[in-house]
Amino acid sequence: MEMNNSRMDGEIVSEKWSKVVDFEEQYALQDAAPTATLRQRITGFAGKCCTRDKLKSTLHSNFPFINVIRRYKILQDLPSDIIAGLTVGIMQIPQGMAYALLASLPPICGLYTSFFGPLIYFFTGTSRHASMGTIAIVGLMIASVLDTSLGKDTSPDGMVSNYTNDSMPSLEHTGMTEHEIKKIKMATALSFVSGLVMVLLGKMRLGLVATYMSEYLVSGFTSGVAIHVVTSQMKHILGINVPRHNGVFKIIRTWKDIILNISSTNVAALLTSIVSMVILYLVKVQINQRFKSKLKIPIPIEIIVVAIATVISHFAKFRGNFDVNVLKDIPAGIPKPDIPDPTLLDGHVKDAIIIGIVAFSQSVSMAKILAKKNNYRINPSQEMVAYGAGSVLCSLFSGYITAASVARSMVQDGAGGRTQVASLFGCLVVLVVIVAVGPLFYSLPKCVLSSVIFVNLRGMFLQFLEVPKTFRRSKYDFSIWLVTFLCTVILDADLGIAIGILYSLFTVALRTQIPLYSRLAYVGMTNIMRPYKDFSPQTEPSGFRVIQYQSPIYFANSDMFVKAVAKASGVDPEKLRKMKKKLEKQKKESAENEEQLTNVNSDEKEKVILNVDTSAFTDVTTIVLDFSTINFVDLVGVKALRRVYTEYEKVNIRVLVAAPNKKVLSILKAAEFFEEYKDSIYIDVSSALGNHSNAEV
Repeated sequence: MEMNNSRMDGEIVSEKWSKVVDFEEQYALQDAAPTATLRQRITGFAGKCCTRDKLKSTLHSNFPFINVIRRYKILQDLPSDIIAGLTVGIMQIPQGMAYALLASLPPICGLYTSFFGPLIYFFTGTSRHASMGTIAIVGLMIASVLDTSLGKDTSPDGMVSNYTNDSMPSLEHTGMTEHEIKKIKMATALSFVSGLVMVLLGKMRLGLVATYMSEYLVSGFTSGVAIHVVTSQMKHILGINVPRHNGVFKIIRTWKDIILNISSTNVAALLTSIVSMVILYLVKVQINQRFKSKLKIPIPIEIIVVAIATVISHFAKFRGNFDVNVLKDIPAGIPKPDIPDPTLLDGHVKDAIIIGIVAFSQSVSMAKILAKKNNYRINPSQEMVAYGAGSVLCSLFSGYITAASVARSMVQDGAGGRTQVASLFGCLVVLVVIVAVGPLFYSLPKCVLSSVIFVNLRGMFLQFLEVPKTFRRSKYDFSIWLVTFLCTVILDADLGIAIGILYSLFTVALRTQIPLYSRLAYVGMTNIMRPYKDFSPQTEPSGFRVIQYQSPIYFANSDMFVKAVAKASGVDPEKLRKMKKKLEKQKKESAENEEQLTNVNSDEKEKVILNVDTSAFTDVTTIVLDFSTINFVDLVGVKALRRVYTEYEKVNIRVLVAAPNKKVLSILKAAEFFEEYKDSIYIDVSSALGNHSNAEV
């Protein structure tokens, strides 16, 4: 070991420590403290957790609104939050009813979700702009579970459930069929279990689960779901009756039925849908979006269209004169809380978890974008807790799984919302509708709510425009989008997201299996090393081959690592051994026939003795493996590294490892590789080259 410089007179001068073992002996911190007993550990942990500061920190982390209220500036923040909250609250009304119908539930359930979801999120969420409530994806996935589990409604129209008030205390609403009440009970059980699981995962700090759902996976999934949503709403748009299919190929079967029944289209429903969609599109896109910088708040066109359509339908008697399907009775008031029965799920627990994770993944990705835009941070794990708590509370009041809407959140941000306080004013608007205004929507045509859904899907369909760009940039990401989209459309939403995640993980494994490596050399007259084939001119240290391996070394690519070293260095140890044996054999034979070569000069004689493939020989004496770009190695990878060492030692070529990170080094120590080869593991590549430039191998 050699020290080139020292620290003198306050001047900081670098020291050159070549080998990792020498460097660690000098500078590594040693754990001199004795191992604590279990009792001591528990006592120490309890002592740290029960301090006043720790309890205060725990309270603030679980209820982020405390910090919001403490820093709230009434004169500056309150007016903006009131305007944003009222704007979003007005949007919640038509969207809540529309997405509840999409979920195959009574419209009032969407309003309950739109009230209790934002309410609990105010206390537990960390995003200042997330608008909790109903979204299309969750509605569609819940509908799939309900239809699969309960099938079609065979009860007469308007038949009240036969359940007693004692067994169904939270659903004492007149006008609901027995089948509708069963669906509500099933949906609340689904939401209850999903919420509890989400809270548990959030408390376990597993909010980063969303990282396994890449942007392109979510895009492919949501694009596929948009096809499902359009398909499910076509019967309302056209005013026809088609059976609701479930499972694999349900989109194909549904469109087959739509085409077969297209002749029975209700013209009044179709015209109402077209007019509604045109008005919604013109105002939302051509006015609200185009002039959003000039409009202080966007025009609440959705509630305006819903209100006008309800009035026209009532006085024109759409239901009686044109046979247009309307909402009918919407109960007023908030139901009594009722704890759902998880046993109703009967094999659908996995669906509850999947829906919760999908809702969380889409919501938290949007929340991150808005947080970055407005210069603050969110806590993904606490967000998971907040979404789970919202689903649990909604399930107690006949609601279902809650999530953040991208469109409403963008409106809340664009309308000037400053904090979560805006959600309280949105809740106030929804509460007024639940308590008093709801029954007035009796005559609202369902096709109008379907039109609201159609127009709000515009953002999902715009994702298709990004597909060609994705294909040009990354074939892997494009394949993730395509596989997820096709599986979601052709199979089903739950299968699509599951297959998409598995395929995404497969592409990660595939990319790590395909070895990325390069042979390094000095560029020009500098001491900078770069890939040998990418720059010119380049020089290599005499007798050395420096190889940079840019993938982890683990069980799936360990053999490829061994082959990559041979290929990059240009030295195949197995081939060298064979040539060595062949040379030895030929020398032996030549010695026996030496008398026949006496009349041949020495150069020609040597050619005869070495009558083998000379390309197999090399002047390489040392191979340096640059580990600076390797993030982890497993035990199988260590075995592969040991194999490289052993094979090259047999042909008198030394192997050195340079720049392993702490994680890799710990594995090498645990596998007893470090102890055996510690003299060949160096701090960096330059140390390895400098200490062996004149070494004899």
